[in-house]
Amino acid sequence: MPIFPRYAGPPLLDQICGVENLTLAWRRVRSNIQVARRGRSAGPDLVTLRDFEADWSAQMGRLTDELRSGVYRPLPPRMVRIPKASGGERAIAILAIRDRVAQRAVQQLLQPLFEPLFLDCSYGCRLHVGTPDAVARVARYAEQGLTWAADTDIASYFDSIDQRILMGLLRQRIDEPPLLQLIAQWLQAGALAEGEGGALVDPPVGAAALLRRGGAALRSAFAAPPPLVPPMSAVSDPYAAAAWEQPDPLGWGVPRPMGLQGGLLAALSLAQPAMEGARFIAPHLRRIGTQRLMVGGAIAAGVIAASELLLRAQAGAAARGAPQGGALSPLLANIYLHPFDLALTSHGLRLVRFMDDLVVMCASREEAERALELMRRQLLTLRLRLNEEKTRVSAYADGLEFLGQSLAPTRTGPRLGAGVASFEEAERALRKAAAQARAGAQAARDKLRRKP
Repeated sequence: MPIFPRYAGPPLLDQICGVENLTLAWRRVRSNIQVARRGRSAGPDLVTLRDFEADWSAQMGRLTDELRSGVYRPLPPRMVRIPKASGGERAIAILAIRDRVAQRAVQQLLQPLFEPLFLDCSYGCRLHVGTPDAVARVARYAEQGLTWAADTDIASYFDSIDQRILMGLLRQRIDEPPLLQLIAQWLQAGALAEGEGGALVDPPVGAAALLRRGGAALRSAFAAPPPLVPPMSAVSDPYAAAAWEQPDPLGWGVPRPMGLQGGLLAALSLAQPAMEGARFIAPHLRRIGTQRLMVGGAIAAGVIAASELLLRAQAGAAARGAPQGGALSPLLANIYLHPFDLALTSHGLRLVRFMDDLVVMCASREEAERALELMRRQLLTLRLRLNEEKTRVSAYADGLEFLGQSLAPTRTGPRLGAGVASFEEAERALRKAAAQARAGAQAARDKLRRKP
């Protein structure tokens, strides 16, 4: 039974490529970059927001033509690593400006399609809810007597997303192969950038790094392919039984062993759409300088070879990851965990999920431990696992850390003099507290008067 109902409205790609939608996407991309950084906001193609804006109408027209005709090819993002508050580092993808606009345009159309279907236990990157709402939900469950918490998060969540399962979930809702192929290309480009290790850095080191990556990818294109393995059965892989995700998806080609001749033919077939896209952006690259044109050529070569490798890899282990930094990644991450939300809430568990941070509030320690085991099993179905270092079962009264906030039970009972048994005692306690407050206020006024 499908988890998401099929969309039956007007074609989505036509709406995505509409002038109004793409213009709104550009405005949001532009507003997300501070004015002082717009001259240093380049992605892997070294085109900054100011470069793009200098020829804006032509650039947007070319992007629209590429999206409509199917020759659009995203560039592998530039990966940078930033420290996390909880320790370690997080890889952030820096996309080319044109790829940021295209992703935002798709996100603006897909968000309203999936948003009404998500459950109210999900709070991360959702419309009209956020961190305060998630924290308040946990506190409300505690006030209702659910005073034990199974608290955990998902280990390396964005890097562990199984792209095949994700595409299967998307296909339940969206039956437009060109749009699905577009999303798959973004996922593959991100997996390529993440999988080759190390952040791409700014020029001139960036140019050399790109040339090395392009050469390595081209050499690998003619190496022996990975061994073929049979596709997973519908029983063991319930989220990815869609026919188009098996070998030969959307006519991209059936993976098979290839020698030098086969590798050259495959590279040439992949080069045609990639070079068609390069033809669109060539005038812009020439305008911004020879060095950037060389870098753009190195990227194009890497994309061609990497596309070949990714096609052959579909016969083996599924690609993983949805790089953080793109406008579409948070929505895809929530789509991927929607089956998990359904599974836990169908068991009557009080789940609060903020992206990959999970809390289940329970009435007893035994119930919380059972909930934790259920979470482990359901995540394994999605090829995910818990971060055991951050997994614990605890009493709410002992304090609970959630989304960077410390939660504690609300104080109840008399606050002015514990154990008062009559209104006379309560009145004396109130008078004593009032006298102390007046004395404190008077002392503060006296201190101010004594200052020169």
